[in-house]
Amino acid sequence: MSSMGISRNRKGPDKIPRHRGLFLSLFLLIILVLMVNFYFAFVMNSDSNKLLSQTEPSKIFYAQSKVFSSTIRNVILLDSPVKENYNSVGNIIRNASSDFSFKIETLVKKISFKYSKLSPFLHNEISKLWTYLQPSVGTSTQLWSVAKEWVGARNIVPAQAPLLGSVLKTMSFAKIVKAQNAPGGTQLKLLITFEGGQQALFKPQWYKRDEVIEGPVYSGKDRHNAEVAAFHLALLLGLRRVPITAARKINLHTEIMPVASKSLLKTFTVDGKNNTCFYGTCHYCSRSDAVCGNKVWLEGAVILMLPSNFKLKHFRSPWQRTYKENKAAKWEIESNYCESVKSNKIYNPQSGPRLLDLIDAAIFDFLIDNGDRHHYEVRGNVSGAAVLFIDNGKSFGHPFQDHLDILAPLYQCCVLRKTTWERLLLFAGGTLGAALEKLLTTSSITPVLTSFHLTAVNRRLRAIYATAEFCFQKYGIAHVLTDDGYR
Repeated sequence: MSSMGISRNRKGPDKIPRHRGLFLSLFLLIILVLMVNFYFAFVMNSDSNKLLSQTEPSKIFYAQSKVFSSTIRNVILLDSPVKENYNSVGNIIRNASSDFSFKIETLVKKISFKYSKLSPFLHNEISKLWTYLQPSVGTSTQLWSVAKEWVGARNIVPAQAPLLGSVLKTMSFAKIVKAQNAPGGTQLKLLITFEGGQQALFKPQWYKRDEVIEGPVYSGKDRHNAEVAAFHLALLLGLRRVPITAARKINLHTEIMPVASKSLLKTFTVDGKNNTCFYGTCHYCSRSDAVCGNKVWLEGAVILMLPSNFKLKHFRSPWQRTYKENKAAKWEIESNYCESVKSNKIYNPQSGPRLLDLIDAAIFDFLIDNGDRHHYEVRGNVSGAAVLFIDNGKSFGHPFQDHLDILAPLYQCCVLRKTTWERLLLFAGGTLGAALEKLLTTSSITPVLTSFHLTAVNRRLRAIYATAEFCFQKYGIAHVLTDDGYR
């Protein structure tokens, strides 16, 4: 047996049968294919995560299966074929949002280098605005007349406003001589009168800074800090059409209750934690939904009322939402919607600045995530009056979502005021958030926004660049950028 074993070893090992060799080769081939597929999947996922990682903590998405509009799925129109999807209750809705979101995501990646260069003019512009926001004189009721003189047909604050910081400080500390329920509206707010006769709206704090407002873009109550941030952002963008807004901490016992109207005073209560609360009078106001201070102190935004001779004319926005889950607006389903808007004389670019003003408003609203501008105001009986950005409380609610449909006026009409575009380019390289944070440090309630909201502002600006590039590629820069003689 020993010799037989030695003899077998000398012949070498047994040959592998042919069918076993084929199986082994096939197995190795399958392993190789799986490894290649895994590699490419890993690379594609890495590229996607690079884009998403800029959002912290990567909950950002543009138009995929989230509530971006009044419908359950976002409805954004393009020239691409319209897709039909079924929402959760079985109704058919038209949805081209995914196509648009993918185009924007792709363009954001492609243009990242193109819009990464810092502007040499940025520092000087921020320094100028920073100087304006510093109080240069003491608080004085005489400043009310200064603020009234600033208001014009195209702006609420002029480009040169060295007394702006003094006006804001006076709003934060001036004596309140009267407080009453603000007339009309769905949200709780007070109409206060300062010494010297100047009136202002006071919007109270409802949420902590880091509270995320879930649901449709118009969900939740007004955010007081959003009003403050929106005013400062408008200064940065050169869109000085937001009413002058300052932050203020009010002692309800000493500043409001002694001068409150009877109807307001009777809504004051004290909760179980000895916090002073009130619920006021408005469409949704009720005893069960009172706003409460921290003991006697309540933080809020003070918004200066426009001069009494500044008569406002109200218009329904052509891009108004339906505010109904299962009903889309015309602009959400008509591929040629902008042409129907321009058929109205007031929106014809040849007739005036109104359409370009609405596109300015859309850009501004997208940056602050305000999807609730269902109406807009202009100064009445004044030729070329600007669209004003009044009521920005439904902003900065969700820093991890971007509602691209707010930009519908831009990507549907593909026209943009040249001066607006030049101003946006000033903040290339991701500097808008830092610039806004810098200006907001002058507020008495700093930090006004969280770092996540500041990151979102930068991310949304990149999406605006990408949307403009979409239009440039489609029509050419010369067609998109226009100089209508207004700012």
